[in-house]
Amino acid sequence: MPDIIFYGFLTGLLMSVMLGTVFFALVQNSIDHGFRTGILIAIGVISSDILLIALSWFNAELIPAGSTTDLIVRLCGGIFLLLYGLSNLLKKDKARYPKTEKKRMAKFISMGFFLNALNPGNYIGWLAITTQIKTVAQYALSDAVFYFLAAVSAIFVMECVIAWGAASLKPYITERFLALVNKIVGVVFIAFSIALFFY
Repeated sequence: MPDIIFYGFLTGLLMSVMLGTVFFALVQNSIDHGFRTGILIAIGVISSDILLIALSWFNAELIPAGSTTDLIVRLCGGIFLLLYGLSNLLKKDKARYPKTEKKRMAKFISMGFFLNALNPGNYIGWLAITTQIKTVAQYALSDAVFYFLAAVSAIFVMECVIAWGAASLKPYITERFLALVNKIVGVVFIAFSIALFFY
């Protein structure tokens, strides 16, 4: 059991350091709105990861790769990222630390959820991992539960660390630099959306 938890935690660490859309959103919003916002985004990410893990474990046969389903997911993801990227490029508001009311909580949790869930690469990654532990390692369901719990725990911890690090830089960041970050993140997200459209 300890080795299963170790390998699961290591898997989560590796997945969390990939420079995807979630990473850029986490850094930007933690700088803009503070550490608590980063935690909310991380909660959304973990929620979608749990859903993707469940789909890859129980319903892999119902969602065939390379099919119409894959096309729809990529188009939805591309549109979502395109709109998010454009909103960053057009953003004029100054950075501020808003109160964490329920509407804002739902907004940032949803952002983390959809950024993660609408990236086909995440589902493919979890599907590959699930296939490996089911067919090669031959984990029982109970072993797999501990493995995936360790993996998502590592992802959550790492994203909280990233959010804390980004939020800690806030006192040293000027509005001009923040505007530049928003533009860079906007361009990155638009690039990701184009990649999804034409992949």
